[in-house]
Amino acid sequence: MQLTLHSDYALRVLIYVGTHPGELVSTQSMSDAYGISKHHLVRVVQTLAQHGYVRVVPGRSGGVGLARAPEDIRFCTDAAATE
Repeated sequence: MQLTLHSDYALRVLIYVGTHPGELVSTQSMSDAYGISKHHLVRVVQTLAQHGYVRVVPGRSGGVGLARAPEDIRFCTDAAATE
């Protein structure tokens, strides 16, 4: 299976945020950890927030955290969903 760049980054964001339970992490820390442009990560985080996977807390002490329990997050493609 080949992922789009946006999907790849989305999975990386979910993994990174999931490894920091109960914490809010910054997009800068994710950018530094994965070597991905912060601008791209902000757009990916916005998409994940719109779909209810992450919550975003704005401000200096804000960040990104999981909006769902990790076990409630599933990944599948349209092909996998129909099989």
